[in-house]
Amino acid sequence: MQANVVDFRAVPKREASVPPALLLQTTPGRETVAAGVWITRGAAHDPHSIAGATHLVEHLTLRACGAHDRRMLARLVDRLGGEVDAWTGSELMGISINTTADATGDALDLLVDAVLSPTFEPDDVELERRVTRAELELVADDPAERVGEALLKAAWGEHPLARPVIGTFETLDELTPKVLRDHHAALVQPGGMVAAVAGDVSPDEVASRLSRLPLSQIPSVPELPPLSWRGAHLDLSREGTDQVHARLAFEAIAVSDPRIPALVILNRTLGDGASSRLFQRLREEEGLTYDIWSGPVMWRLGGFLEVGWACAPQAFADSWRLVLDELIRISRDLTDEEVEVAKEGILRGLRMDMESPSARCSLDVGEMLEHSRRFDPAVVCRELEAVTRDDVLALAAEILQPDACASAVCGPEGAAIRVA
Repeated sequence: MQANVVDFRAVPKREASVPPALLLQTTPGRETVAAGVWITRGAAHDPHSIAGATHLVEHLTLRACGAHDRRMLARLVDRLGGEVDAWTGSELMGISINTTADATGDALDLLVDAVLSPTFEPDDVELERRVTRAELELVADDPAERVGEALLKAAWGEHPLARPVIGTFETLDELTPKVLRDHHAALVQPGGMVAAVAGDVSPDEVASRLSRLPLSQIPSVPELPPLSWRGAHLDLSREGTDQVHARLAFEAIAVSDPRIPALVILNRTLGDGASSRLFQRLREEEGLTYDIWSGPVMWRLGGFLEVGWACAPQAFADSWRLVLDELIRISRDLTDEEVEVAKEGILRGLRMDMESPSARCSLDVGEMLEHSRRFDPAVVCRELEAVTRDDVLALAAEILQPDACASAVCGPEGAAIRVA
């Protein structure tokens, strides 16, 4: 499988002791420290026969690792007092720690052990397999989760980005300790990860604590098959469901597209906030739903703008009609005031993110992997400020095409027929 190599030539001059794949931000005087490792392979890169392998490896990273058995690790996590988390996405897997500056050494040592030496003992693998089966059962029993998974298939069919991160009941049975050990070894190869640390830390100490990680090579991101928009409708009708859960998706742009600032503003005005059109129309004016929202899904290969809500079956036809009406109207009569309100809220949110070490790490890694540059809030602010109403209108007219959207509905039998 080919890989896209991230170009780090744009990175500002670094400390001599800091390896190329370590992004370090020192913030003197701060009490909190954030650290994380991002693996540049996610669930979509799993071979089809062992789908869910990366997710199960992620579960095992914080079960037992290094010299820590399960109880020792649990006590250490509690001692750190902040948040210790592992997660798997379609394109990346990660482990992150938030704690206080005086616990930096323990946190970084734990991070390295979790990345490099998770347990693959048969009993631990079997227990986490049972936990993952419970996750699959939970998704199958939750209409909101089911419709979210179905929307990906309605949009992208059988593409690896559209399959469940946690795999299936069938593929879970294939994930033996040996399979997982071999899969983990492939995940932690040189050029396969980025580390980020933010806080009142010593660059030399951080580099020393993380020296066992393969950070000497710039990261590469494996390629996936091209995306092809399907734009289908999936009806998941089921008995015993009190509400209709609906999702719409409109093919949008990849995460590296220079129009991302315009997409973020469009999303804010459409359904991300109290003053957004969908929330005001369906919730505040018509009372058809408790909540309605929109959000972008952005991958390296492409993405979509999503709209989601739930309502009573008798209100579903009206809610569907009003959602489509707002989607059409926004590309015609979006106002300068709406754009300015969206910009102001996004920029203030960015300023608040800059106060959070964990947000700084995430933003830095994302910017590096997608744009080969460190995150610079001044640059992002200029890009947002440069977006005009005409830019947002043009993007809305391009992507908000009801006839080409993908959709998924889960509700009582016959609910979706009313809008077919």
